[in-house]
This record gives sequence, structure tokens and C-alpha cells, in this order.
Amino acid sequence: MRHFLQIASGVDVAPLMSAIDAQPDLWDAHRERKESDGTPHARMSDIWVRYNDKSRYQDRESFNAEHVPVWYPAWHALPQMRPIIFDLMAKVQGEMLGGVLITRIPPGGGIAAHVDRGWHVEYYDKFYVSLRSAPGAEFFCDHDGTTEALNPKEGEIWRFDNRKNHWVENNSKIDRVTLIVCIRTDKYK
Repeated sequence: MRHFLQIASGVDVAPLMSAIDAQPDLWDAHRERKESDGTPHARMSDIWVRYNDKSRYQDRESFNAEHVPVWYPAWHALPQMRPIIFDLMAKVQGEMLGGVLITRIPPGGGIAAHVDRGWHVEYYDKFYVSLRSAPGAEFFCDHDGTTEALNPKEGEIWRFDNRKNHWVENNSKIDRVTLIVCIRTDKYK
């Protein structure tokens, strides 16, 4: 694959997924990504774990400007994600942890095609930890004349350059759930 790089497989994500399932109130506590004008994320839900301080939110562009990330309550509610994140940081020789989100795309849902821009995207590499997936839940990238589709298995971790045109379609019968971890690293430069 040209657009996706597999970092790991066989990561035990069951404890984290059980903890997420037991706390449905964590979903969409912060709706700005889902409800802002022109958002590609309208047909999904998320849990904010670490990002810019929400008190600074004015609009999507300024919120993605340079900042030091803060922890959201989900970090304390889901301690099962800590070994996954910190093992990943060690594996990719991470220098700084950036944004952390958990996304859920229901059957028939998706994320519209888009290219991410701004300081956060330029500063951090983005890693996707598949927490729940099934055939038909596809992550697409179209860049430089090559379109690829990825249907990651649970417990796989993939690196992706989200400055490329990408989208997700969930044509499976279950929710597609992904832990997104942004890490500053020079390993892939």
C-alpha cells in the first residue's frame, strides 16, 4: 500500500472496547466536529480524549491552531487506553503526544471526503488503532492518481498522512470504532 503504513497488529483492544461500551454517555459530549459548518464528520460520533482546551473554541480553523493539548474527562474514564497509547508512543519514538479521539461510524454512516489542514496536521503524525471493524467498513485515500481502500482488523494500528484526500464508508452491519492518536515523531520523515 502507498497511502497506509501498518505499525502493529494483535493489540489487545477488548478491555478498552468493553469500557467504551459500558459508558455510552462519553459519545458526543463535545459536538463541534460533528456540527460545525461544512464538517465532513456529520455522520459519525466521537469522544474527545486530548486536544486543545475547549474554552478556546471559536471556530474549527482557530481551534486547530498551535496549542498545547489538554486531557478531557474521557482520559480518566477510560484508563484501558493508556497502555495502547504509551506502547504506540514508544514504538514510533514519539516526542510529544497530540490530539487523541475515539470515533464511531454507525452502519450506513461515514466521513465525507476531505483533506485536513492546519498546524496540528503539519506538526503531528496520525495513527489509527482499530477497536471495532467488520468487512465493508472501509477507509479510503485518493492521492496522486492512486485510490486505496483499507479495512483494518481489530487490534491493528496504521499510520496515515491525513493531508491526503480521505474518507470512510461503513457498509458493514456494526459500528466502526477507531482510536486516533496524534504523535510528534521524526521516525517517518
